[in-house]
Amino acid sequence: MKNSRVSRFIVALVACIVVGGAGFLIFWNVNAEEVMPEVDQAKLLESNKTWIKTNTSLTMEPNLVIPIKGNNTVTTIASNGDLILDTTNRAVLAKMATVNVKYKDMNRFRVRVFANKVSTVMNPAAFQYTHDNIDGFLTSYSITKGTLDKSAGPAMKLQTRAKEQTLKVNEKLETVYSSGLAEKVAPMLDIDPEVSGQYLEDSFNLTSGEVVTAYPRELHYQFSTEKTSLAFFKSDSDEEITQPVGLEYVIKK
Repeated sequence: MKNSRVSRFIVALVACIVVGGAGFLIFWNVNAEEVMPEVDQAKLLESNKTWIKTNTSLTMEPNLVIPIKGNNTVTTIASNGDLILDTTNRAVLAKMATVNVKYKDMNRFRVRVFANKVSTVMNPAAFQYTHDNIDGFLTSYSITKGTLDKSAGPAMKLQTRAKEQTLKVNEKLETVYSSGLAEKVAPMLDIDPEVSGQYLEDSFNLTSGEVVTAYPRELHYQFSTEKTSLAFFKSDSDEEITQPVGLEYVIKK
């Protein structure tokens, strides 16, 4: 009789654990599948216009900052919120050439940044990794330290349609993860792993003889990730995410 009661107690306990675990997994899966709220387009446009109003410089590389206002420089916010800078300012172009050889002999520079990444690209403050996230049954992940580099990737071949002297660009820029773990923790960096890439559409005029080379503007995250299982077992790994946020055009004759 006593053994029968103990057996029933053990069965009930196991059933509670199973049901509780299943409920937790269902709750986590529902939360994980929730669609990230979209930023209000009007607020995004106004926010991006603020960078021009405050005359914030654009950091191209760690030792290269260019003004967004000045002679022969036009910086605008497109109707979809993208930031566009286009300059033929000789002083600016000469300064750029001294920093990176790819800008040598350039007679015009243009860059376009995705609307939802303008704030990250323009913000001069150091990036802080301070987010924690529960991601899985009895498993948690945290980003403990890292750096963010804002620069350009290697030259790419443009998919373009030329009509007279108008260049029309339509490119899908892909995000690259160093591993599955990097992709798993990407939401902590405001990167949606469900979105593998983003299309950039652009159109601008060229003069006769101008040649365009395009480079993807990128956010290069390098960071350490700590994984904790069952609240006791810890492991660390170094990860990277490269997220294109726009295109820069080096234009030469």
